[in-house]
Amino acid sequence: KLLEKLEKKGIIEATPVQKTVIPRLKSNENILFQSETGTGKTLAFLIPLLEKINSQEKGVQLLIVAPTHELASQIKMETQSISDFKVALLIGGAPIKRQVELLKEKPSIVIGGPARLQELINLKKLKVDSVKAIVLDEVDRLLSPELRDETTDLVSVMPKVAQLVACSATTKASIVRILEEALENRKLQAINQNKDKNSDDSS
Repeated sequence: KLLEKLEKKGIIEATPVQKTVIPRLKSNENILFQSETGTGKTLAFLIPLLEKINSQEKGVQLLIVAPTHELASQIKMETQSISDFKVALLIGGAPIKRQVELLKEKPSIVIGGPARLQELINLKKLKVDSVKAIVLDEVDRLLSPELRDETTDLVSVMPKVAQLVACSATTKASIVRILEEALENRKLQAINQNKDKNSDDSS
């Protein structure tokens, strides 16, 4: 069914980043991958993670965190274009009451900003015990000083079995360190897709 939807969108051939990332996500690795916008990075994580969602199970199974409203909205549109799972968009600035109502509709996928997601978890309105994977899109921005605490707190409250997927235009060693700490030192594999660009490992 997923393949049919991809074909309808005209997506038949996987991009290089998808060829690298999809098999590793299917084998449950925690990964940080480097990929520029426009390389198919959203589908690189969506395709394998959507396959892990069990429509018979209740609860949020996939949590996608984005640093901006615009990016969160784009991911929601892309998710809905290739799947029929119920998706809730939870971003700051929008009325929280309406978002609590959305959560009562039992979405399988939640997409949002770290501060609002954390707020809804603290209010016990967003339950994360069924989460199979958490995605941090544009993780370099999510770990900027103003968002870092909310982002690492989110990672640390996920079930221990939840897979962590992070993607970014840059994979710095410091990003790996911060995320592994939040994962309580479970391993995170860094994949550098931009072979021609130097990854800044010194910081």
